[in-house]
Amino acid sequence: MKLHRNIALGIIEGLQTILDHQEALRPTLQKLLKRNRKWGSRDRKQLGEAILDCIRWKRTYEYLGKLSQDDKHYHWQLLGVWLLTKGFILPHWDELSKLKQTKIDLSKERKGLDRKIKESIPDWLDDLGIKSLGAKLWEKEIETLNSTAPLVLRCNTLKQDRGALQKQLKKDFIIETIYSSEIPEALVLEKHQKLNQNPLYLKGFFEIQDVNSQRVSHWVNPKADNLIVDCCAGGGGKSLHLAALMQNKGKIFALDPHPKKLEQLEKRALKNGVSIIQTTSTENEEFYMENQGLADAILIDAPCSGLGVIRRNPASKWHMNPEKIKQLEELQKEILEKNAPLVKKGGTLIYATCSIFPNENQFQIARFLKSKLGGVFKLKREQTFLAHQSHFDGFYIAKLIRT
Repeated sequence: MKLHRNIALGIIEGLQTILDHQEALRPTLQKLLKRNRKWGSRDRKQLGEAILDCIRWKRTYEYLGKLSQDDKHYHWQLLGVWLLTKGFILPHWDELSKLKQTKIDLSKERKGLDRKIKESIPDWLDDLGIKSLGAKLWEKEIETLNSTAPLVLRCNTLKQDRGALQKQLKKDFIIETIYSSEIPEALVLEKHQKLNQNPLYLKGFFEIQDVNSQRVSHWVNPKADNLIVDCCAGGGGKSLHLAALMQNKGKIFALDPHPKKLEQLEKRALKNGVSIIQTTSTENEEFYMENQGLADAILIDAPCSGLGVIRRNPASKWHMNPEKIKQLEELQKEILEKNAPLVKKGGTLIYATCSIFPNENQFQIARFLKSKLGGVFKLKREQTFLAHQSHFDGFYIAKLIRT
């Protein structure tokens, strides 16, 4: 097998953007592919696979190739180790000349190595995993977080039921799916396929959303006449799910500090046939004054470390650190305090993260419940969904009732 130089240059640009400039992985890939539309499907697949693997297995590759991040050709050498692990012939490029002189023992690729190297994680993350879950559980969890995540659809029940969608996907597009036994809208693909240009997706018949992410809206358990506030709405995946569960009746306020995300949400709502979502900025203090004590339920899908979804975004291992997590914990506390007063008596507060660690989850909720504001809430239920146990993304969900 052979890698063309122009594709290699694209891979190096992607690695530098993600690792050096700490840009997000998926948007970086999308920009690269959008700028180079002449690349063939095989080249595009190679580029995506190489970038994802080099990010995911960065520490393992550094060990195998005896790489130094201070080397001016470091990113090229990461790519070189990837080429060797995939059975490519190493090109005669100057940037890879050092690897030609390094004896790489691929038999050691994953065997008998220290867990930090074998699973390609920073020391602090391994320490946090052991402290939070214990060594045995953490070993299983991090191994799963380094595997390929399943691709899951959420059927938009405002347009079609799950059975009809499954049949249409198979008949018209030869896309095989299986039912999730836990979430009534979820279809799990039997193999990964590109879906963002699928006609059914473009018409809003389904969204791409993990099973445990879909679980969050079911914990809210909204009714058709409810007033719901999605306090950290982002692109609106959970707002859209809530709207479908409410049969497009009642009202949902979707809040976010980023106007572009709210614009995206509005476009998705139109595509999904949803008309009950009203967007507003989290900076809109008038909204908070007018809606205190009125919401039947609020959903806080809080900003977090994202360390439960490493297999979808392995760059988070290298972008995150203990100091950033501390800052996020403080932000989570502020968001809880700001939005909790919106809940009416007897109403529900759902707090969720895509982290599996107690410092962002159980400890955060326990601290809130001990506060003066949290004293009027009671914890009804909480659960951490570990990836190796649920087979889907790592998530935490807590349900609180205002007494």
